[in-house]
Amino acid sequence: MSSRGAWDVAVVGASGAGLFAAWHLARAGQKVAVFERDDPWRPARRTLIITPSLKELLPFSVDGALLHETSVMGVASRNATAEIRFQEPDLIIERGAFLALLAREAEAVGAHLYFGHRLAELRAVDRDTVTLVFQTSSDRSPHTVQARAVIGADGVISQVARLAGLRRPQAVTILQAEVSLPVGWNPDRVQVWFDSDDSRFFYWLIPESSTRGVVGLVSDLNQNIHGLLTRFLNRLGVTPDAYQGARVAMYSPRLQPWGYVGNVPVYLVGDAAGQVKVTTVGGTVTGLWGGALAAQALLRGIPYQEALAPLKRELDLHWLLRRMLDRLGNPGYDALIRALTPKVCRFLSTYTRDEMAGRFWRLALTTPALWQIAPHLIRRPRGFVSRRQASFSSPPEIS
Repeated sequence: MSSRGAWDVAVVGASGAGLFAAWHLARAGQKVAVFERDDPWRPARRTLIITPSLKELLPFSVDGALLHETSVMGVASRNATAEIRFQEPDLIIERGAFLALLAREAEAVGAHLYFGHRLAELRAVDRDTVTLVFQTSSDRSPHTVQARAVIGADGVISQVARLAGLRRPQAVTILQAEVSLPVGWNPDRVQVWFDSDDSRFFYWLIPESSTRGVVGLVSDLNQNIHGLLTRFLNRLGVTPDAYQGARVAMYSPRLQPWGYVGNVPVYLVGDAAGQVKVTTVGGTVTGLWGGALAAQALLRGIPYQEALAPLKRELDLHWLLRRMLDRLGNPGYDALIRALTPKVCRFLSTYTRDEMAGRFWRLALTTPALWQIAPHLIRRPRGFVSRRQASFSSPPEIS
């Protein structure tokens, strides 16, 4: 089937957010096509930890992409530890299989997928239509497509954003190693370690089965992430069998993921829109949510800005918390983890990381233990980034 023609909506990028937007639109009877630059399309393998909110968001099963479930999360700084037991387990998902599942579901309700299409031009045709020009991997001549709306789901370096004159988000790097679990490791337990001398973010170990898992780190682009992770793997006593990596967008309230080419709406979703919780650098649920809201805005004829309001409240909270976390040194992380009282842990076990807005501040105001970190929030400059870009310290003690 040729990709040339007119579409109600052209989705650029077969990301999770883009495919989920296409699913909603096609299911509602819209003529929608997804254009992906890669051909063949083989999404890279990456192990994701996702809250159970995913099951509430998706109207179909994710069992085909589910690797494992975990109910315990340990957190540690250099001198403190705590443990959170979730009422409903986190889902360990394989990203490549998950995207393939979303693609099948989108096609099943009538969305069309075209691979090997790299967007080269985006221009207005008339009051209600834009032309998208794609360079293709199978044809020397470009393919020209017309659409009445465009959704950019093409990642942190979004071509749609560039051509529409929209601001693109900043990014961080994720690197994780596939390993055999350390001897005696509880496969129901995810562990997170904080060390602000290495990164303003954290290390993690995520089991993906009873014997295998991933050990990873999120870090700023200018840091020696491979060296940091290698040192940490040695500390754990595990050997990497393979690596998984990605650049992930960072949300900012200043991002405006909508615009127009002529009078035609152009909406960004997922990483292209920075729809990522910057506390945990997790964007699967929030990106899918953004895709659904973009589809809702088009189907209901309401502004995307209006549809995005609940997601923006959630992401704004995580952005503010990240601003606070970036001001903590290791003593501040010690204080933070010691402030995880039974009351706080019960809260974190009840509400997922994707449903904090409207709840977190009530907890903070009624939990004096959390106030103990306040002095640490004034000890680091705003926007702190580790100065150890080419070297690294010993990882924190493993517990």
